[in-house]
Amino acid sequence: MLEIINIVLEINNIFMKARNFAIAKFTTAAIILGLMGFWIFKTTTPLNELAYGTIGVMLIIVGFVIYSGIQALKDAKSGLNAEDELSKKITQKAASMAFSISIYMWLIGMFALDIFSVDSVNKAKLVIAIGMMGMTLIFIFIRLYLSKVGVDDNKD
Repeated sequence: MLEIINIVLEINNIFMKARNFAIAKFTTAAIILGLMGFWIFKTTTPLNELAYGTIGVMLIIVGFVIYSGIQALKDAKSGLNAEDELSKKITQKAASMAFSISIYMWLIGMFALDIFSVDSVNKAKLVIAIGMMGMTLIFIFIRLYLSKVGVDDNKD
């Protein structure tokens, strides 16, 4: 009888962990959307192309977070573990590839900002904003690609 209770409790813990993981993703998406709404509401000057680009990129990122939250919730309902070995390996491989690519992205971005005229006050903000959004998008696209194609164990 005690073994049955332990098995039931373990299944319940897996479900609660996966459900809490999904809730954390939905909360993150809600916070990002709330901060974006606050930023748009409090802006006194009209939005320029950079602002619209930033809003578009952030909506793509929030869409990915909501998609992964829905997937985590579906996995929790079907009784799957929130983090299995394959998803950890895909995430780790995507992070390492995104880091390698983002180094070159930062380098190209700094050269491009030297070529184009940008006032020095907003230059640091622009570099950091574009760099962070670019790194996030690179990670998202590589993560999606690796989740479709898979990770080859022989190429580590």
